[in-house]
Amino acid sequence: MGTRRMSEKYNYSCLKIFEMIALFSSKNPEFSEVIKLFANEDGSLAQKSNVLLNKYMNTLDIFGIKVKKIKHTYYLQKMPFNLNLDEKDLYAVSLIKAAKSIMPSGKSKNAIEGFLNDLSKRYDTDTKDLDKAVDNTRNYDLSFYFKQFEERVAECEQYCQDEKPVEIYFTNHDGDDIRLICEPREIKYGEHIIFFRVYNNLTQRIFDIPIGSIKHVRELSGYIGDKKRCTTVLFKVKDGLAKRYKVRKRESIEQKNPDGSMVIKNSGEDFNELLVRLFKYQENCEILLPKYLRTRLEAMIDKTLKNYVPKKEI
Repeated sequence: MGTRRMSEKYNYSCLKIFEMIALFSSKNPEFSEVIKLFANEDGSLAQKSNVLLNKYMNTLDIFGIKVKKIKHTYYLQKMPFNLNLDEKDLYAVSLIKAAKSIMPSGKSKNAIEGFLNDLSKRYDTDTKDLDKAVDNTRNYDLSFYFKQFEERVAECEQYCQDEKPVEIYFTNHDGDDIRLICEPREIKYGEHIIFFRVYNNLTQRIFDIPIGSIKHVRELSGYIGDKKRCTTVLFKVKDGLAKRYKVRKRESIEQKNPDGSMVIKNSGEDFNELLVRLFKYQENCEILLPKYLRTRLEAMIDKTLKNYVPKKEI
């Protein structure tokens, strides 16, 4: 059976389809740019140009290529090979991103990064919007692995803020149930696990208790006192501050972001001194964790704003 030769008109139609797809994929073109695809050889527009444009737009729609026109601008909404993901799907993608972030540099990490970039390019409009929404509400300190411990982490952070001794019941590595009276120190974040760091006066030891192994915590009466505790604080600096920020003795760069911002890890600095310093950085700084320290800074900001609220005339 011989091959069938395509007519010149058929080839012309295919080329126009591909030219339109290329134009819509590269940017959001104005009507004047799109209609030029159907101009005469001398660049003039014939009366049938609008008819041809509508015909080809209908063809794109039939093949699953959705383009929306708002006023005089065209927006590519969906391609046949676009992906429509729900929140659970994006959560799974987030797990891959988290795994990539802790992998050593090399071919495997580069391959995963390439896969994630290619995947994001195929998101349809709804998925892109959902991904942004999920990103904006995602808790940094719980990341992806730790979402199931959100309530327990919030509870332990509150114990750290209250500065009262606690009684903890937990299961150790051997499967034994342990009762420990101790002083809350901090929430410590590892790569795959969260710990509740506490200090036991009897043994004079620091214990890092996995959050998932804690069965019950009870706050006791009494007050620990104003002792200096080695508490980890994560804060983000951005814009001009990120460019000129000098990492201090007890600090390290935890993460560098594509937008130029950095996540700084601070350990052991006095809370009051740290809050005053971060407050000076204004909108270029944001405390990420612990939450109770973030809340204290928010309270400082609110009190300051009250000084600038116009007073009612008596």
